[in-house]
Amino acid sequence: MTPSSINARRWRRYHLNLPVHVIVGQGSQRMAVSGRGTELSRGGMALHAYLSLQPGDPIEVDFQTPSKLQIAGIIRNRIGYRFGMEFLTPLLS
Repeated sequence: MTPSSINARRWRRYHLNLPVHVIVGQGSQRMAVSGRGTELSRGGMALHAYLSLQPGDPIEVDFQTPSKLQIAGIIRNRIGYRFGMEFLTPLLS
């Protein structure tokens, strides 16, 4: 990675290992799968989950924290079971 590509991001990334529930589907077809958030920024996160998601798929992530934060997003990229998720509404700073 070149220095210019590192600085091209809109928001700083924070490396972590946070348990999450990934919620997919609608209505009676909704299901939650355990996953891990490994990089987080105001605009999205890297997500590891055993799901067959594709770029463009809508999802929700429930952060397993005392505040029970849930956020909607869309899958932007995929490599195996690692997904790049963009939040539909950026996290507050």
